[in-house]
Amino acid sequence: MNRHTAFCMILMAVASAGFAPTSDYRERRMEGWKVLVNRELIDRPELARETMRLLRFQLYQITRVVPPEALESLRNTTIWVEYNHPRHPCMCYHPSRRWLEANDFNPEKERGVEIANARNFLSWTKTQPWMVLHELAHAYHHNVLGYDYEPLKKVYKEAVAGKSYESVLHINGRNQRAYALNNDQEYFAECTEAFFGTNDFYPFVRSELKAHDPNMYEVLERAWGTNRIRAGGDRMR
Repeated sequence: MNRHTAFCMILMAVASAGFAPTSDYRERRMEGWKVLVNRELIDRPELARETMRLLRFQLYQITRVVPPEALESLRNTTIWVEYNHPRHPCMCYHPSRRWLEANDFNPEKERGVEIANARNFLSWTKTQPWMVLHELAHAYHHNVLGYDYEPLKKVYKEAVAGKSYESVLHINGRNQRAYALNNDQEYFAECTEAFFGTNDFYPFVRSELKAHDPNMYEVLERAWGTNRIRAGGDRMR
């Protein structure tokens, strides 16, 4: 993911005229997720239709690759969909009610994932095709593993010390410092994209992740439960 999809807790707080109440959203069910769509977007039917079509597709992809137990946990995360929120450019996960209240966001978005700008979502996912999984991975890290998950902290420190992510290929064709190095939360979400789908930084896919960062690969197997599936006889490709 690029820097624009950073955790909402590090976004700059600016003046706001307030937030839309939850009553301004229409509830939908998509692939087992609760999705709340802002009326502002609904009033733009063509954009709303394309946004919902893409969101459904991304959620469907997730249901095909994430093991059942972990998938059930992911589906506990509500997804909020905005037309064009002025405070952040595309997607984020909201871990803290206190931060939401202090910065004049709807506090009911706590522990939810937000698509804040529908047009950017349609555009940016062309180069970040597993963006929704990235943000849901933040929710899984927070709510299931916990931020004190020691196996992850250990391999993240090793990755930083080893400098193997300091200059890696980006989807734009240039070498850059990997977004995964920002913190262990982004490390988990970025590597989860490669583990189940495709990331926009190297390692891009599962086989590259296994070769580049075998210790993180093993942590992800345990964290997401794919090692249990493999032990049961189904091959994880």
